[in-house]
Amino acid sequence: MVGIVDLEVVSTVMAGFEGHRGWINYLAVDPEFQRQGLGRKMMNEAERLLQDFGCPKINLQIREDNLEAIKFYECIGFSEDKVVSFGKRLIADD
Repeated sequence: MVGIVDLEVVSTVMAGFEGHRGWINYLAVDPEFQRQGLGRKMMNEAERLLQDFGCPKINLQIREDNLEAIKFYECIGFSEDKVVSFGKRLIADD
């Protein structure tokens, strides 16, 4: 999904459902438009769409040092799951 203001993209979020859990990726709001409720609106719509598909739970990942994002998600009802996240880099991160 994208959020548009005056024909400009100011927010985005990617939501998916693989039949077991929903996933949120890449929620972003242009810094000029942050703290105006756009992130919350994007997440509300993503949650509504996932619920319409019968999604029972949403997962997302946040880097542990991204304290601002952690605070945002906690404020909208998310909490930390006690899981271990694994990854395997296929292309070097420059």
